[in-house]
Amino acid sequence: TFADFAVTEGRFRKHFRRVPRERWTDDMVPFHEFLDMDEDDREGRFPYIWAVDDENRLVRVICSQEIVRSAEERRAFWRQLKGIAGLTNRVDVEAEIAKAKAEMAGRLAGALLGLAEGGEAPAVAANLVSAAAGDASPSAPAAASSSAAVPDDYEPVWIDTPDCTTCDECVELAPGIFQYNEDNQAVVVNPRGGTFEDIVKAAEKCTAMCIHPGTPWNMNEKNIDKLVKRAEKFQ
Repeated sequence: TFADFAVTEGRFRKHFRRVPRERWTDDMVPFHEFLDMDEDDREGRFPYIWAVDDENRLVRVICSQEIVRSAEERRAFWRQLKGIAGLTNRVDVEAEIAKAKAEMAGRLAGALLGLAEGGEAPAVAANLVSAAAGDASPSAPAAASSSAAVPDDYEPVWIDTPDCTTCDECVELAPGIFQYNEDNQAVVVNPRGGTFEDIVKAAEKCTAMCIHPGTPWNMNEKNIDKLVKRAEKFQ
């Protein structure tokens, strides 16, 4: 990782702290595992890399938040390069069929939601989305919660689609919200096709950092305040 490189450079010295074996705790997490954690899971944890001291004894080296962010940026750039080179693109017939269904459902839902001003129309639209996407259970959590009152200042999730590198993160995490278009780049087919947590996690995992979560449409969602906080840096 970038941390393993940076620890050898004197200019980054202030971002590392050696911890001898007698001070190791369960709150310390290997750096590469820490990178894959959600923000909530990182709370109270300390990322470390392995090193040896002057006496050739194994020590853990705690890394600063700045090193973590730098590593995340470089990993995102690397994945973006792989995406541009076509190394992460996969052709999956079933996925293409699902994508076509989702796009059709998204257009249908968008039209219905645009016409609806209240009543049962939003819920009907959500059920139609589920049916068109092949969901046998219209009462699934995302569809059922679509009847919740939407805040007046609600801002739907949106994507800088031209920046998408087809990394598959968002479409696998929240297929009811994100799908690929004809150019194999992610678009929003239904901004309310999942939870705000799904949207935030997709933004955090997006290698191109092109997903902008907007605001929650269901303020009753669990841990909503923490999710809003996590979403701020992607707006």
